[in-house]
This record gives sequence, structure tokens and C-alpha cells, in this order.
Amino acid sequence: MADLPKLIAGLKNQDWQERFDTIFILAQMGGMGKAAVPALISVLTDVDMLLRKMAAVALGAIGPDARPAVPALTDVLLHDEEPSVRRLAAVALGQIGVQEALPAMEQASEEDEDDDVRETAAEALAEIETLRTRAAA
Repeated sequence: MADLPKLIAGLKNQDWQERFDTIFILAQMGGMGKAAVPALISVLTDVDMLLRKMAAVALGAIGPDARPAVPALTDVLLHDEEPSVRRLAAVALGQIGVQEALPAMEQASEEDEDDDVRETAAEALAEIETLRTRAAA
């Protein structure tokens, strides 16, 4: 088992490769990395596109325990300049599966300038609906 406090500290490392590798490990940990959610949220605003993308992937892999990241992910979905980052934010929101994400997901699925982002947001909306239907059953 990876040392989670050490990994969280690694997200602040100045070395790009160290930060990327740390986020990659956190993504592989899934729900076991939930203590890293606040630190991963801060990476969503990093100047480096690849780090933002990996942070979204890691938050999605954490799943419902990453619920505190929903406001930041919805902001990324609606405002990040890079379509691939917006697309991965939509995927993460679908994996987290919470109602608070629905308005932003609907907006992105209808209005985003990028076809892939619109399609991914629509798929993530369907995923959230499926999760909601299963929870109600």
C-alpha cells in the first residue's frame, strides 16, 4: 500500500515528473486515495494541461468519495481552455455520479464548442441517470 500522506505531499513537488507519477498512482488507488481529494482539486487549476487531465482522471477513479471535487470539476468542465481537460472533467463527474453536477453537464452536453466534450458530457449524464435509477431500485 502506498504511503498516502507522502503521495499527497508529492503533489506539491516542483518536479513535474514526480507530480505526474504521484497523480497516476493516486488514480490507480481509486477510492483508497480519497484523502488526496483536496490536493487533487488544487491540481485542477495547474498551468500544466497534462497535470489537470490526470487530476480529473484520479478524481473520477476515486468515485463518489470525490464528491467535494464536484464544484471544481464543474468549473473545469465549463471553463478550461483545453477540450481534452473538459472532456475528462465530464468523465470524472459521471464516475462521481452526483446530482449537483447535472446542470453543468447538461450545459456542456448542449453548448460546448467541442464535439467530443458535448458527446462525453451526454454520456456522463446518462451514467449519472443509471446510477440514480439503480440507487432508487
